[in-house]
Amino acid sequence: LRPQTVGELLGAGFGLVRRHFALLGMLGLLIGALSTAARWGVLAATGTLETFADGEWTTQVLSGGRTTLPIGLYSAAGASSLVTIIGAMALAGVAVAAAAADAVGAGRDATAVRAYLTGRGGSLVAIALLVGLGTSLGLTMLVLPGIFIYLTWGLTGPVGTMEKGSVAAALSRSAQLTRRRRGRLFGLTLLAAIIALAIETFVSSGAQMIAAQLVPDISRVGLLLAGDSAAVLISALTMSWVGAVIALYYIDVRIRSENLGEALRSYAAARGAGQPPAA
Repeated sequence: LRPQTVGELLGAGFGLVRRHFALLGMLGLLIGALSTAARWGVLAATGTLETFADGEWTTQVLSGGRTTLPIGLYSAAGASSLVTIIGAMALAGVAVAAAAADAVGAGRDATAVRAYLTGRGGSLVAIALLVGLGTSLGLTMLVLPGIFIYLTWGLTGPVGTMEKGSVAAALSRSAQLTRRRRGRLFGLTLLAAIIALAIETFVSSGAQMIAAQLVPDISRVGLLLAGDSAAVLISALTMSWVGAVIALYYIDVRIRSENLGEALRSYAAARGAGQPPAA
């Protein structure tokens, strides 16, 4: 319950996931599965699955042999990113409930976590959809608008869970909390995303190598399936961790700007004495 460095927030995120893996891991796995399914669905629908699985287009782009790609590849990446952003925002809203329960000494009490989330499901879904669609549209248009939208509304999920206002109020509150702190949020989110991607890529590549050894005549699509299946499994950790880091950043911002740490300490002390104040 003190201001955290970026490294401490990243480490604390793993701790939060470890303590609440049954809940956060399940959501991370679901988001990873939906994101991958969206990408495969668009690739199959546009007839570019074989092209993507072959991977030759990557070499051609890097060597300058081609400057444009089939629209299906762009569409598949966009669909997958949209699901991931929506899911990460919703997951951050759930993770902050787990973090809040930990902060007041009720982390192992599933009832305490549910209490923070009660009645917030519909609002959290609306927030996640709105932020995800806005960010994705901005990224599609000129990239920078999408980054700005995310950095402005990036804490909307945790706000919606903990402060229990309307969707509009959560958006406004996130903009207020992130003002003059967007650079730190950008760095934290980017670093977490890079680490998560590196883990998923390592696991995916390992799964493809194993598949190639076990089935020598496996097709390119088969290798892609093996790699993506492994990546989906590890997303139970990576996706839930990214959501946890964003949730903890929300708490960190309020500790720095609104003395939330002292309020949580007082609540925890009262709760320990059997007389918790009204939430």
